Amino acid sequence: MAGLASPFALPRHRTDASSPGLRPGVAHHADGASLLVHADPRAEPGAGRLKFSPVPMKQPRTILHLTSRLNGYGGTAMLRSLAASQSAAGERVVVGALTAEKLPAHALRDQGVAVQKLGSRWPIDVIAIGRLARLRRKLVADVTHAWDVRTLAQAALSGRRRPGSILIGSLLATGEATPWAIRVLRSIESRVTAFTVPEESARERLTKLGIAPQRIHVIAPGVPRGGAGERPHGRRMLLKELGLGDESKLIAVSGPLRRHRQVDEAIWAFELVRVIYPTARLLVVGDGPDRARLERFAEQTSEPGCVRFLGYRDDWRQLLPGVDVFWQLNASVTTPLALLEAGAAGVPAVASDVPAHRAAIVNDRTGMLVKLNDRAEAVRPTNDLIANPTRAERMGQAAAEHVAAKWSLDATLSAFDRLYERLIP
Repeated sequence: MAGLASPFALPRHRTDASSPGLRPGVAHHADGASLLVHADPRAEPGAGRLKFSPVPMKQPRTILHLTSRLNGYGGTAMLRSLAASQSAAGERVVVGALTAEKLPAHALRDQGVAVQKLGSRWPIDVIAIGRLARLRRKLVADVTHAWDVRTLAQAALSGRRRPGSILIGSLLATGEATPWAIRVLRSIESRVTAFTVPEESARERLTKLGIAPQRIHVIAPGVPRGGAGERPHGRRMLLKELGLGDESKLIAVSGPLRRHRQVDEAIWAFELVRVIYPTARLLVVGDGPDRARLERFAEQTSEPGCVRFLGYRDDWRQLLPGVDVFWQLNASVTTPLALLEAGAAGVPAVASDVPAHRAAIVNDRTGMLVKLNDRAEAVRPTNDLIANPTRAERMGQAAAEHVAAKWSLDATLSAFDRLYERLIP
């Protein structure tokens, strides 16, 4: 059995005031002490006389985040944003993942977050639980924050909680909970300090399992402000990368490539768009176990080069402003971050009319909602947006304003910070 790498092999934070999470006017020291630096008002201008006053600084906390899959999608994107923010604020942060993709793991390490791959072959794997128990003993974490039922169960079963330690479960897809997941939640909920869910309907589902409402906190997902004002530049960059001309019309879908995402339905609908716009291209952004099947399907259905599989792109938010229309045509259970990112970038979206998408789109103002599993219905508003660029631009700007007001990443991170402060003794 492979030994666990040290989770404390972290880059040391910079001690100058330009470093993220450090305050100007404060001299920070490697041991966590600090001095408030201020000018002596009696000093002559330019004399440089300074006074130093000790400022009490709280001790850094040790935080362990757990996820089944460390990738760039959905809840994992929220985990990555929170972990990076906590690391920048001086906390000791470790992410334990049952499986981890290279690019997201490297990105976290570059931000001062340690990543530990735990490995797991089954939903409840005693070997993985043993590895997690050793990791938790080594870390002595103040907070263990699990981001799905599987890792929450393994955390709850990996040993007794240290007095004063906190166990948080963030459940982002309660609507997809299997009977197994429901049984697990019922059996471990008493060991969990608090739960977070993305919307009120998810909170109601958990209360029906017997979890006290006051232990369930609604924290909506958030995305960074996008480049809504940079669309012309983003379009030039994306067209150049793809080797396409200015006349090309770009439609995008994004997310993990799994069968239930119904990307094949998007490919079928795209073929109808291509009848109207022969220069249209469908960009499939993301990776996953269904990719090979989808690539074969695209080869059989479309002309070569019309459906482009870009794989996982860590820079997708920078390229997104170059897209003409974003599609979210599957039956999402929770509001997709990809849909919010498109809105933040000022890209008008066409999405299936399901509750999770209605939460993010004001129909006919910030995007277009269409009947689920109706290809022709998806094509009509897409054609309308491509044929009327002024309307598309107006709708994209409204989407950017709507997302900034309701789905701000800063607001989401602040909500998690407040929860941590409330729970930690």
